[in-house]
Amino acid sequence: MTAPVIPRPRIARLVNLPVWIWLVVIVLLPNALLIGCSLMRISNGFIAFDPSLVNYQRLWGSSGFWTLLGRTLKLSLVASGIAALVAYPLAFFVGRIVRRNKALIVTLVLVPLWISLLMRVFAWRLILGQSGLLNSFLVSSGVLDRPSEAFLYTSASVILVFTYIAIPYIFIATLNAFEKLPQSLLEASEDSGASSLQTFLHVVWPLTRRSLAIGVSLAFLITVGDFVTPSMIGGIDGTTIGVLISSQFGMANNWPYGAAVAIVLMLCCGAIVGLVMAACPQRGVLLGDEGARPASGAPSARGRWLKIGGMTGVFAVILFLYAPIALMAFFSFNDSKMQLFPLAGLSLRWYFDLVHNDGLIVAAQRSLIVAFFVITFSTIVGTAFALLLHYGRVSGARFCEFAIALPIAMPGVVLGIVMVLGTEMLRIPSGLVRTVVGQSSFVLPVTMMLVLARLRRLDPSLLEASLDLGADKLRSFLFVLLPLIRGAVASGALLGLTLSADDVMVTLFLAGPSQTLPIWVFNQMRFGFTPTVNAVFTLLAVACLLIVVAASRIGGRLGRPVAQNDA
Repeated sequence: MTAPVIPRPRIARLVNLPVWIWLVVIVLLPNALLIGCSLMRISNGFIAFDPSLVNYQRLWGSSGFWTLLGRTLKLSLVASGIAALVAYPLAFFVGRIVRRNKALIVTLVLVPLWISLLMRVFAWRLILGQSGLLNSFLVSSGVLDRPSEAFLYTSASVILVFTYIAIPYIFIATLNAFEKLPQSLLEASEDSGASSLQTFLHVVWPLTRRSLAIGVSLAFLITVGDFVTPSMIGGIDGTTIGVLISSQFGMANNWPYGAAVAIVLMLCCGAIVGLVMAACPQRGVLLGDEGARPASGAPSARGRWLKIGGMTGVFAVILFLYAPIALMAFFSFNDSKMQLFPLAGLSLRWYFDLVHNDGLIVAAQRSLIVAFFVITFSTIVGTAFALLLHYGRVSGARFCEFAIALPIAMPGVVLGIVMVLGTEMLRIPSGLVRTVVGQSSFVLPVTMMLVLARLRRLDPSLLEASLDLGADKLRSFLFVLLPLIRGAVASGALLGLTLSADDVMVTLFLAGPSQTLPIWVFNQMRFGFTPTVNAVFTLLAVACLLIVVAASRIGGRLGRPVAQNDA
């Protein structure tokens, strides 16, 4: 066997240079600009270079700011906590009890993640509004004399929608932990005389609580930076810090103050996530060997009731996740402009109106152009970064991996502001180019992390054998490595497509007058509703479902040779 070729230090540094350029230009520099901007002040409508802590002093003395910050953190924490109470037992039931149709249940819970966030939030307006489904049902059943205003534009409505958004994230984060629980540990606990509660407290909980903490942290970070949901659902009582930050970079035109608010929000989020992770330390390691499962036989009466209750809960969660989407699709066929029951009649008029809506068509074209460039760039560069971090001996590879993935964990409104500052400094014009850069900042890390996870599961001897047999690095990559990782690359590209097509919070800051489809729809909902929005969202939902089907088929087809090689 020939000795592996070790690249010379200077060549290795040049090869690894793109990783550090991306890290500095897209991640570190914009965040440094955010900190620097927070130390400036506004003078006569312009940013004055006069470093001071005046913005932080203003925040410290503002009772309104602390009230708003407390409300923001409370809404996200309460929603994440409620979602955990739903998703954690759901993941336990699906991961440990369900045998038949398990893949179908998991898919049904996760599909809403692929469907436009705007669509799902808007659907809740159709349910909670004065003329919505809930009021219509209560009035028709005689519970209320007239429609109530108490269901929409309240803190409770924001918590409800945040919970709705958070459930799938916490479910998928904890499901894998339950699936990897060694059955032998559970049986040993029962054989030692432990009750079901004791087994849960001393075996199940210590091995799954870190996954729950990760899911809750992810749900918290997603909801705490969301200003779309509060602006559409919350009204005055549901206003959050995200709305304040976006207004400072918009109508108020006070960037330094908005930057200071964003930094305080990030510090608070970091502290809360740190406390959540510290409260759920890892005890033991899940090695993926589930051990033998109980033999299938006649279940006990308790087991039958447990399964009935679990399936009822699964059905209730799936109904909760899909009812808003189904209702909005139903109203897209309503012949009337009013979103009222009963329907005035069935019609396709709103779908035909889309064909003649020039603004929508132009916005859809822009979205396709942006998505094409974002996916192409992020897939190629993200895969290259994964290969460099795994094989290239990058100095501080773990730090680079964490730092490049940082935009994924940043609240959406803060990421949008960071990218505004970075693109302004680089003189990137607002519009499509700036939007592509901004979306790539969080799509590229997704592809990189998926490919990295796949690379770390590969047998390194396969690539070494190819090199030892005389193949150069390019041929080894094309004929050995690429077939093994192409499923992860394809999954990253498809996931990037949905992230790009659905993005509002980052694009809203970067697009300028060049509206993408989500921004066009968002403005329609803010400044005047038309039933064509229902038709747009229904078509987007169908497109997302087709992408999910395509992803599952591609993943299955591309995964077969990988599985054979792994075997």
